[in-house]
Amino acid sequence: MQSEEWKIVQKKKTRQPTINVSPMIKKNHNFQYLNRDSKKKVYGNNVTQISSKDVIYFIEEKMKALNKSVFFKELKEMIYCQFLPPNRPTLVDIVCYGIGSIEKSNKSQYQFALMLLFKNIFQITGKVYAYDPVLSQVDIEVLTHYNVESIKINEKAKRIVTNQTLFYMPHCPLGLYNNLIKANWDRIKLKDIIIVGNRLEFYTERTTAFLESKAPYIIPISFLMILQSLLFPSTTITIPDNIFNDLCCQWFPIDKVDAYERDSEFWILKQELDEDPEII
Repeated sequence: MQSEEWKIVQKKKTRQPTINVSPMIKKNHNFQYLNRDSKKKVYGNNVTQISSKDVIYFIEEKMKALNKSVFFKELKEMIYCQFLPPNRPTLVDIVCYGIGSIEKSNKSQYQFALMLLFKNIFQITGKVYAYDPVLSQVDIEVLTHYNVESIKINEKAKRIVTNQTLFYMPHCPLGLYNNLIKANWDRIKLKDIIIVGNRLEFYTERTTAFLESKAPYIIPISFLMILQSLLFPSTTITIPDNIFNDLCCQWFPIDKVDAYERDSEFWILKQELDEDPEII
């Protein structure tokens, strides 16, 4: 009787049958790849094939970890106070740039998991889009599983908004933020944007000449104070601190943007001298 009871284990009840994660993979979340394109990992003398089901399992585990964390609890409270109606109109879409390969990066899996939680918090009624030049076939399958539409071309973040949109851009190059703002350099469109990404005020610590040549749209945003930001709370020991460090929720308050409504010189399009070499 004892051996029969041992066969009915809790793992079999809780494991999602559609995922069927390899036990070897399940035990080794932080695996090392043989090379950039390989889908095989080495554990001692064993070589194991990774699939989209394995990556989905990793993401589900990270979503659970985030949900239980103090970091996410504080982040939710911040969002509820600042971003949900009646403070702002309802967000419709999410556009995700530069998240990396979900298949190949533990960091990308955490960032993607947080984006999925944002989708639920903001009750997104439109679509979720994603683009990164390093996305693999496994990544595309994972995106499809979560109803995230892969952007087929490199937009370089020059997407013009047509509704309230959350741009999810953790740790992207400076040029991408500049391109996004330039594409929507209009007092109506700017009010439809929330950016989750690097703290843009950080770049004002660089020389003005650098910003004028690489990212001229960062200068009026930071110096003229039409951008408002809330820094992410600190992560805890259960979540690596390099994943969400120095990230902000950033937006353009209506009253601050409208203050420049009649300033035609302010809204003149600016020309970059050089494109950011790190831009995707």
